[in-house]
Amino acid sequence: MTRANRLILILCGACLFLAPPLVACASRTASLILYDGTVIAMTAEGEIYTAIAVAGDRILALGTDEEILALAGPETHVVDLAGRTVLPGFIDGHAHLLRDCGRVGLSVAQAQELALSYGVTSAAEMVVEPGDVERYVALAQAGRIRARTHLFLAYNGLCGNVYGPWYKAYSPLVEIAPRLSIAGVKVFVERSTCGEERPKISFGDLLRPLLSPAGAAWYGDDHPLFSEDDLAAIVREAADAGFPVAMHAIGDAAVETALYALRLAGERAAALRPLVLHNLFVRDDLLPLYDEVGATPVVEPVNACFVDTYGGMLPLEYADVVRRWGDLAASTTHLAAGSDWPWGAPGSLSPVFRLANLVSATNESPSCASWEPCAPLSPHQVVSAWRALRMMTADAAYALHEEDELGTLAAGKLADLVVLSENPLTTPVAELAQLHVLMTLVDGRVEWQDASVVPAG
Repeated sequence: MTRANRLILILCGACLFLAPPLVACASRTASLILYDGTVIAMTAEGEIYTAIAVAGDRILALGTDEEILALAGPETHVVDLAGRTVLPGFIDGHAHLLRDCGRVGLSVAQAQELALSYGVTSAAEMVVEPGDVERYVALAQAGRIRARTHLFLAYNGLCGNVYGPWYKAYSPLVEIAPRLSIAGVKVFVERSTCGEERPKISFGDLLRPLLSPAGAAWYGDDHPLFSEDDLAAIVREAADAGFPVAMHAIGDAAVETALYALRLAGERAAALRPLVLHNLFVRDDLLPLYDEVGATPVVEPVNACFVDTYGGMLPLEYADVVRRWGDLAASTTHLAAGSDWPWGAPGSLSPVFRLANLVSATNESPSCASWEPCAPLSPHQVVSAWRALRMMTADAAYALHEEDELGTLAAGKLADLVVLSENPLTTPVAELAQLHVLMTLVDGRVEWQDASVVPAG
């Protein structure tokens, strides 16, 4: 039997063991030990261990093989990682796993399974409309929400229709059912995809006149849904009730409106860590504003080939306003990544897919290969593998107010882990897309295993 197969078999046993009542983290005896691997804590670059111990649903300790194996008791499941890599479970900062999974023909159960197969242990559910919360609570109580889900309650809809402050019927930043919590309020600063319409991206006075005929035909002449003052009032009302806001803003006019509204909204709104979603078109003058107003941008690194499309719609000298991942990473303290799944590219739910797109200017993707070549990004728009992983772990946890529990590996934190086939920090860029998930654990329990290594059952 290979060491990889032994890893899967032993963890299958760990899954069965962890089903009874969980062991308190105060115990110095581990319920599960993973050793002989590369354990990347994601707390500081270079902080790497060879072993990790779990007690129930919490991390007990990280250290050397000798230190961690000393925590084993007679009933501890001890797993030889065989050199594999352990990371914090991936956190998707922008997804629609519950509401929109049917758009790609999947049930909620299938969408959960897919996310877990990619190593996603937490996800932001970015559009929750009136009536949805109770449905999702019922799912959670029935054990059908397996990845932690953070609900953002919609102030308005994709078409611009306003629901208003219905979210005040709930309490912010609290768990309302197993693995289900209220995270904040979602505001569409500009219209999104409405029915069969294309996304209504809003350009400012600088970029709109520069659109080519093709660009004007594609995007039209749309504008933000709110003035800066009106949006600031919406943000203040949410902040006064304790809710962070997450604002849909693709075009530079929407990004500008969101950031200037946050400036007007004041310190309370900033302290609640507002999110700006998409950030597809960002002008130079907007880059310093994110940190100034306490905003975390959440981007979807689905593919570089879209630059070709935008290059045909804007003069080439303005191509650098599109997908500024590197510039945002350099100018913001926190930068998170999401998938926007299932609205994003095929495969975008996979953090490995997004990692490969973030670190390579010349990535390839099945999402665009059938209709255009994937042009390279500007070299300065790529980020390091370390920063890319932080965008999907520690910074994503920060964006969701979960950094005390998730996003990094440390004693006392929740044991949400992913086991990868190789170390993404040392894997050559060209080979990153070949990394695969062997195991996903939530609360110290195995929620998904690679069935191709050992058949189920």
